[in-house]
Amino acid sequence: MAFPMDPDPRTSGDAEREAQRQALAETRERIAAIESLLEELPALFEARFRERLAPLLQQQQQLRNDNAALRQQLLELQGSRPGRHLRALGSPVLPEPVPLNPDGGEQPTDASAGPTHR
Repeated sequence: MAFPMDPDPRTSGDAEREAQRQALAETRERIAAIESLLEELPALFEARFRERLAPLLQQQQQLRNDNAALRQQLLELQGSRPGRHLRALGSPVLPEPVPLNPDGGEQPTDASAGPTHR
């Protein structure tokens, strides 16, 4: 005969199993939630990457546009007057080289002639 103060072994075992089943169900729910987040992770990283890349792509496009405009300006300057594009870009225009004597240049003077011309 069981005393009313003694716990029923079947009842405590059932309660323990029910608590374990409940803990198992909660653990499975957490695992399912984590797996769901893991599935979303690549899309989140891609969205973040595109977000960070957008300003760089805009800057690249602006540089391309600026480059095209400068090339067009250079072509217009080249077509207007030969040699002018060099001055427009800040480069000095060098004079034409003077040919040497055997091919029809100026005759060397005694002051300008080197030791071979004396």
